Amino acid sequence: MNSISRRKFLKITGFSVGAAAAVTALNPLVKGANKLNQQKLKGIQKIPTYCDICFWKCGAIAYLKDGELWKIEGNPLDPLSKGRLCPRGTGGIGAVKDPDRLRSPLIRTKERGQEVWKEVTWNEALDFIANKMNLIKEKYGPESVAMFAHGIGGNFLKHTLKAYGAINFAAPSFAQCRGPRDVGFELTFGESIGSPERTDIENSKCIVLIGSHLGENMHNTQVQEFADAVQKDAAIIVVDPRFSVAASKAKYYLPIKPGTDIALLLAWMNVIVSEKLYHQEFVTKYGFGFEQFAAEISQYTPEWAYPETGIDPDLIRKTARTMAMYKPASLIHPGRHATWYGDDAQRSRAIALLNALLGNWGAKGGFFTPVSFSLPGYPYPDYQKPTKEKLDNPDNKYPFASEEITTGIREATITGKPYQIKGWFVYATNLIHALPNEEETIKAIQNLDLMVVVDVIPSEIAGWADVVLPEAVYLERYDDLHMSANKTPFVGIRQPVV
Repeated sequence: MNSISRRKFLKITGFSVGAAAAVTALNPLVKGANKLNQQKLKGIQKIPTYCDICFWKCGAIAYLKDGELWKIEGNPLDPLSKGRLCPRGTGGIGAVKDPDRLRSPLIRTKERGQEVWKEVTWNEALDFIANKMNLIKEKYGPESVAMFAHGIGGNFLKHTLKAYGAINFAAPSFAQCRGPRDVGFELTFGESIGSPERTDIENSKCIVLIGSHLGENMHNTQVQEFADAVQKDAAIIVVDPRFSVAASKAKYYLPIKPGTDIALLLAWMNVIVSEKLYHQEFVTKYGFGFEQFAAEISQYTPEWAYPETGIDPDLIRKTARTMAMYKPASLIHPGRHATWYGDDAQRSRAIALLNALLGNWGAKGGFFTPVSFSLPGYPYPDYQKPTKEKLDNPDNKYPFASEEITTGIREATITGKPYQIKGWFVYATNLIHALPNEEETIKAIQNLDLMVVVDVIPSEIAGWADVVLPEAVYLERYDDLHMSANKTPFVGIRQPVV
């Protein structure tokens, strides 16, 4: 019996119902459709921009109906959204019309922790902040003001603080999200995998997901490509203690014990190396120390991994052979939000090594080689040279960190070492929940002379601020150009649509 896809089924049944209901009226409807659409388009204005609900920054088109924001859709010219947005992206209209939006600057009137405020003008708020910043600069130096930010919108404020003399800037999205993963891939391949990740899922013949919930996490391009891969009968292998949406589409589901992922990865590599299933040309050309690696990996058999992971040795071998069979169009997804158990950089190294054995770096169906380009940078002035070093990573505790460590700034704020931090600017990130150990964050806040929160809506961290400044929603402002090294290079512009 011929198989039929759900997509084709819906197309067929949709047409059949329409035909059965109104077969004699079909021609007049078709003839009148163009005229009807033209009438509906009267008073509609389309303005391109890009989304800011998550880090994907999908290209979008905002529709204004009689001057009012009506709806948001994906931009078909954008290689990321491919003309589609996730529900959060289309729901961006709610950010503009949210009744709980911050509308005016606020200054605290009682001690921190008591959310008692007075509304003030912008001039009053800025004067208050400037006076506090001058006092901090005179007593401690400009380096004693730090900034925490998330998203592209914070760049304007960052340059303002650079002009002031600040040098400590950090984002929780590094150490608390993608940092360990980036380190693992950089140590293996010499470069990270970017954001969004350079996965060629649409051409993959075997996709391995380790705690990656495609279909639930709304990573737009990857979700679309994953759906297409499922339609094309790609072999899906899902490793997750929880039976996820992706697991429901899998050929093999491995309900692993939490925290034992490295053991499974080692066993997979053991099978691929011992059975000589690896991509020998790639390993010979690009590998370094393979003989040492092969000798070390020989002890981590599927039988060794079984009591650790709870995964049957036969299933470990079967899935390892499956991913090797489709190499190099076989992809172990690197994941995101990779900070799990404290062994995260090592787990990411294991994922990267397994991908290397499959020879998929730069290969179709693996990790594509992005087309890079450059544009002239904005001519910012030369800022004053700092007299102190950044303090987020004292004694080079994290030698492979490529970005600032948020908890390092928090620790310095508490201890005053190697120097005092007396001012925090917090842009679009809720540090109470974005950083681990809430008590430590509150303890650090109590040592500040000034904390300014800039955001669209109230949050827990705003409740501890001295000054709260309302930010414009992304649909109301300009931001930096969005340049992304992708399969197809592109530049996105953000501009006000309302």
